Amino acid sequence: MNLLKYRLAQVVSATNFLPNRSEQRLRRVLMYHSVVKDADIATKAPDIYSISETYFTSHVDLMAQQNETGQRKVVSLEDSDPYGVSITFDDGYNDTLTIAAPLLLAKNLPFHVFVTPENIISGSPQYLSSDGLIALSKIPGATIGAHGFSHQHLNRLSPKEITDELKSSKEWLENKIGKSVLTMSYPHGAFNSLVEEIASSVGYMFAATSNWDCYKVGTQPLRIPRIDIWNLDNRNALQQKLDGRWDWLKKINKSQNLDTSNK
Repeated sequence: MNLLKYRLAQVVSATNFLPNRSEQRLRRVLMYHSVVKDADIATKAPDIYSISETYFTSHVDLMAQQNETGQRKVVSLEDSDPYGVSITFDDGYNDTLTIAAPLLLAKNLPFHVFVTPENIISGSPQYLSSDGLIALSKIPGATIGAHGFSHQHLNRLSPKEITDELKSSKEWLENKIGKSVLTMSYPHGAFNSLVEEIASSVGYMFAATSNWDCYKVGTQPLRIPRIDIWNLDNRNALQQKLDGRWDWLKKINKSQNLDTSNK
């Protein structure tokens, strides 16, 4: 997404009416990816999913403040509370451990990290190492979930390939961290009813999508919608997204209007 498109979206969102009160009080699940030290890189990078540490810190401060006052509690993805906000990260970037986790831990905010084993096996420094994954799994409030074994579009695979991707990622992560892995997010946001059925059959109880919407807790736990967080989202933009002012995005085809192809 270029800056002009984002600024236009900001204008629309700022003037957009708030959703009705009942929808405002539904759960909002935030989807983060990478958190980077260099603010200049974050705001100018073609990857809209790399947010700066400065902006992320402002997000954490806002959510911690609202959590403390009870205005909007921060809860784990699988929590039964129908309201509040949940924090998730996709892919398993190393900066989730080195930058994001310490900030969230300091405010006692729970969060989910959906990890792709192949990213770790690759040895790329941008992703968690095996030791880093284990360390992250031991942080209070952190939950490790799966994100496919090799980050493929699951809806393009055969039933056997889907099963292999979902089962092997679950087992690999469980063997590494010594804990059950019951949650996942769909790589690229790509899923269909067959993928959902297989996810359930291999033992997943919750699965996050890339569909923009509120989460009605207790309904379709394998189709949990989320709210995209982008590199240009400052504290005010996050507040708008939590309030539902950006919910108009769910009514349009994001693939045609916003470049979100790198989820």
